Amino acid sequence: MSASTATPETAPAAHSALGIPCRICGALVHTIAVHLKKDHAHDESPMTLAEYQEKFPEAPIYSPIFAAKMEESRRAKLAEEERAAKNASSEAILSVSADSSTRMDFEMSSRPFHEVFSLGRVKEALNGRGEPIPVKVMEAPASFRNMVPDVDLNYVFNLDILKTLMLGLEMNIPVYLWGHAGVGKTTIFEQIAARTGRPTLRVQHTANMEEEHVIGGWRLRDGRTIFELGPLAMAMKHGWLYIADEYDFGRPEVTSLYQPVLEGKPLIIKEADEANRVIRPHANFRIVATGNTNGQGDDTGLYNGTTMQNAANYERFGVVEKMPYMDPKLEATLVSQQAKIPLEDAKKLVDFAKRVRDEFDSSRLSNPISPRSLIYAGRIGMARGSYLIGLEKAYLNRLTPIDQEAAGQLTSRVFGK
Repeated sequence: MSASTATPETAPAAHSALGIPCRICGALVHTIAVHLKKDHAHDESPMTLAEYQEKFPEAPIYSPIFAAKMEESRRAKLAEEERAAKNASSEAILSVSADSSTRMDFEMSSRPFHEVFSLGRVKEALNGRGEPIPVKVMEAPASFRNMVPDVDLNYVFNLDILKTLMLGLEMNIPVYLWGHAGVGKTTIFEQIAARTGRPTLRVQHTANMEEEHVIGGWRLRDGRTIFELGPLAMAMKHGWLYIADEYDFGRPEVTSLYQPVLEGKPLIIKEADEANRVIRPHANFRIVATGNTNGQGDDTGLYNGTTMQNAANYERFGVVEKMPYMDPKLEATLVSQQAKIPLEDAKKLVDFAKRVRDEFDSSRLSNPISPRSLIYAGRIGMARGSYLIGLEKAYLNRLTPIDQEAAGQLTSRVFGK
């Protein structure tokens, strides 16, 4: 690189298009390190770059042009490394082998049921002999730990439902949990997974879901056409908990894909390449499903889009349980903790909810209220200084005019005019 010359005294202090000034000789250069080696190596006292920076601490050592080129080169290198890492990760995750030795193992341990779920040594949390019930707790491989849900310390378990669901998970029996919207069907599975260390994949079913959304399909990635596994295949391969959410919204051609999996058999993907054609279930793989109906269709009119499901498909769920509304005391505790409102105020909201649900069961109201809506009502009510406003925003405004009038009378009985 040829250096334009100038005396140190007359060298420009600022950067120029030609470069930056050397504080030794005044030459305009693009990098001081190269200039020192090339043009000052034979000086009486050659200066290293470190000595130059020590002597001239305010002096730049790269010109803007050179710095821009270095940044461009750095970004290009990072992009290439990211592409390489992505390709390596895709190949590692997407190529499925029938040899289970290629799969990442979990560290397993056994702990008392009542300790895992912080229940205390209550009678209901012990076996018939009054002894602790052992349950499996696992530590997932490092690459999957971010898929384990976070523990919600304020979550309140329905003990009977918890024991039933844990029975299914421990015995590897597919579970179908159904009930009204907002009662916590998905949440209880997530909190079980959080406390037992299970990586979890939740898949929402809709009327628009297609087969490839579940099992995978061919994709173009970085100029290559590869078969990319879907969520069900990934969960089976790696031993995750698979939550088929809103299962009763799924179309028959989609839910039929689950039948062999519910029987514990491999998933056969006919369209896949040879490496991905047969997916055998990992020993820790579990499949559960949630829905608003029990598969017999919706007779309430609340869940438009749910369909009557194939009886043979539902028969493959070995455990079917209805998720009820919580016990009023537990629900009040939950609302108080989640909405951060006084317990006495939460009890009033739950009292209102019970009246609404009774009216719904008697067909005098067309829409019940969920614990989720109560929590919203509590949070809004605390912020606005009125739980009536909270209920209005979180629940009443979604009702028909006739139902609003009926529900409004209930609010008056609980909260006064």
